[in-house]
Amino acid sequence: MEHARILEERLRRIIGEVSGHTGNEIKRNLIGDFETNLRAILKEHSEKETARFLALLKKAFEKI
Repeated sequence: MEHARILEERLRRIIGEVSGHTGNEIKRNLIGDFETNLRAILKEHSEKETARFLALLKKAFEKI
């Protein structure tokens, strides 16, 4: 009976460690994906705003 209890405790520790490592890996992957998507969104937004600014600047020069 004592061996079964010791085995169960070891198994719980192993499962806990594996779960912890897997969870951390998933978090890193999610953060990496989030960063990639955020950069793409910011780049797209920045390009649109730059184009809008240049169009406004062109109109201003045309009025002058």
